[in-house]
Parts: sequence; C-alpha cells; structure tokens
Amino acid sequence: MKALPKSEMPLLDHLEELRWRIVKAFSSVLVFAIVGFIFSNQLIQILSLPIESTEPRLELLNTTILGVFLAKMRVAIVLGVIFSLPVIIHQIWKFIAPGLLDDERAFAPMLIIVTILSFVMGSLFSYFIMIPWSLKFFAVLNHGLPGLVNYVTITDYLNYITILIMFTGMAFELPVVIFLLAKIGLVNPGILKKVRRFAYLVILVLSAVFTPADPFTMLGVAMPMILLYEVSIWVSKLVKQKKPTDDDELKSEGIIKEDALLEDFLG
Repeated sequence: MKALPKSEMPLLDHLEELRWRIVKAFSSVLVFAIVGFIFSNQLIQILSLPIESTEPRLELLNTTILGVFLAKMRVAIVLGVIFSLPVIIHQIWKFIAPGLLDDERAFAPMLIIVTILSFVMGSLFSYFIMIPWSLKFFAVLNHGLPGLVNYVTITDYLNYITILIMFTGMAFELPVVIFLLAKIGLVNPGILKKVRRFAYLVILVLSAVFTPADPFTMLGVAMPMILLYEVSIWVSKLVKQKKPTDDDELKSEGIIKEDALLEDFLG
C-alpha cells in the first residue's frame, strides 16, 4: 500500500507523528539528564567558578537535607535540555519539513545550525559576562553592611545562574525568530520599527520576570536583547530584499511576453 504524502495525512496521523516526535525529544532530554546527574558534582564545580572569583568572597552554603540533591537535579535537567537542543530541533524539522517548499528546505540546515549557535552564544555570554559581573556587584553591595556574613545557599545560587543561562540563551534566538516570521510574511522592517517602543517595553518586562528581582541584572539582560532586536530589523530587511515583490513579478512577466512577441515578429 502506497504511503500518503504528509500533506494528505489524516489529522490523527499528524497527531500520532507529533506524539512520537515529542517522545523522542523527551527521551533525549531524559538520557542527557541522567548523564548530567552522574557528572553533577563536576558540573556544579564548573558553575561555582564565577562565585569563587568574587571579592569580597561569597560562600556557598547548604541549609536543607535535600539541598544538594535538588541542586544536582536542577543541573542535570538544564544539561539535558541544552545538550538535547540538536535532537529537539531535528525532530521539529522532521515534522514540518514535508510541508515546506524546496527553497524553504534548502536554508533549513543552516537555520538549524544558527539556532544552536545562537543559544550557545547566549549561554556563554551569560556565564562569562553577565553572571560574574552581577555576582561581583552584589558581593560589594552586601559587604557594605557591617557584621553581615555573606553566605549564599547552593539552591538559590544555581537557580540564579541556570535561569540566567537559559533565558539569555533563548533571548539570543530573537533574530532567528524574526527571520522565520519575515520569511513567511508576518513581519517586515516597517512593522518592527513601528512597534519598537512596545517591543522594548516587552523586553524589559520579560527581563524582570525571568531574571532575579534586581534592576541591574534586569538591565544587563535587557540591553543585549534590545541590541538583538535592532539586529532583527536588519535581518528582516535582508529577507525583504531577497523576496520578490508582486510588482517585480509582474514586470518580469511583461518583459518575457515582450521578448516573445519580438522574437515572433522577427521570425
């Protein structure tokens, strides 16, 4: 029996395929999370490097019985998600690829690579710049209170840096998202410029929600996102330049018809 093209598949078959794509992506996260839990001690040591370089020194502290276990679980899950990104993106691509045009499929591999690199760049930016800067700032700020011992619980510390790493990594995906929206015609440079002020407000609100509640870290995350928004406007301009307009298509069709008539006349 000949298999139907995906565009002709019944809804239940689409849902079944989507279910298996989700299962495969979740299985990848689970496998990498198990690996992350096995090496959680080494991972926590790596993630603790920024706080060890603070001056005055901030000391990590465990105050609950489950504190270390929960810290290991959090690190394992974050590692599972990050290392499963190629698998997750591949599963998304395999699900939507049959419904795309040939030219849309052509740029998809490069888009997948750029998506992964953007997340990695955002995570590295957070780990090497945002987190050390914010920790040093608060170490100095907390040191101003006499008689105060600066201890940080390991759960609070890992919550702080994992949220920053994940959120900043996703924030760096903004140009990729704008590229896709511009490619399908939902946004253009004019729209992005008109809603610029509203977009800045949304960025500030998201930075306040997904980062620790202090204005310095919020602004430190918001400023790169604002810069990425400006980059996204430039990306949408490139998409618009490459995409032929209706007038261009009509003009090209007219030229072809005129050339054909000229050839017939010359015989």
